[in-house]
Amino acid sequence: MIKLIATDMDGTFLDSQKKFDPEFLSLFYKLKEKNIKFVAASGNQYYRLYQKFLPFSEHMYFIAENGSYIAEGATELYCNIIFKEHVEKVKHLISQIPSLFMILCGRKGAYILKRDLQYQNEVKKYYCAYTFIDSFDYIDDDIMKIAIYDTHHHIQNIIHDIQSQLPPEVKVVTSGNEWMDIQNKEAHKGLGMQFLQAIYDIEPDECVAFGDQMNDYELLQQVKYGYAMANAVQPIKDIAYEVIASNDEQGVIQKIKEILNEG
Repeated sequence: MIKLIATDMDGTFLDSQKKFDPEFLSLFYKLKEKNIKFVAASGNQYYRLYQKFLPFSEHMYFIAENGSYIAEGATELYCNIIFKEHVEKVKHLISQIPSLFMILCGRKGAYILKRDLQYQNEVKKYYCAYTFIDSFDYIDDDIMKIAIYDTHHHIQNIIHDIQSQLPPEVKVVTSGNEWMDIQNKEAHKGLGMQFLQAIYDIEPDECVAFGDQMNDYELLQQVKYGYAMANAVQPIKDIAYEVIASNDEQGVIQKIKEILNEG
């Protein structure tokens, strides 16, 4: 019996227009009636995810910032913080590459330099609690993740060089051709899934997960029923329980309906 369903957002639950099918509204209440927990598992900011799922955000779960922040509704359950010295090293490294701009993702919100104000429309796609500031030097917040945007849209060309210069305690995870995230090595969506499984006494074979990119890899590995979207990268398809319809074909909605009918 399925007790928990987790889905990535961009490229998975959301279509190419960053929207989800309104039919999910009725499906969500059916999930709740059957006591199936619904989890948004994303690299996106927690506040953005919470806003996206109003008015029923308080009745669901969030694995945000690629597993660095976990919440039940508005209640924080877990937060994974990057050491300040590692944040400083990443800031220095990324500042040397003109084609990149970075967002420091903290508990209270996200922080972007005012010199990168021209990218605000891109920032708004993934963040709702953010501030443009003059300098990163005086942020009073715990940093969980550093998101990096490549204005040339060729993130794969530089990721290995950046990884080789990072402290060994942190890692790089890509999400498409424009974004990469730097966070603690032990933080990932699979850790978030494992955390929820432990505190709610749910087994992997009672869980479903959906994904499309490499930041979903550990998430799909942590459940028995890991579904890859038709638009997923090949390594995600390789480990999937099944490859389903694409995000634009509402593959997640289709599969949830199947689960509810089988249940």
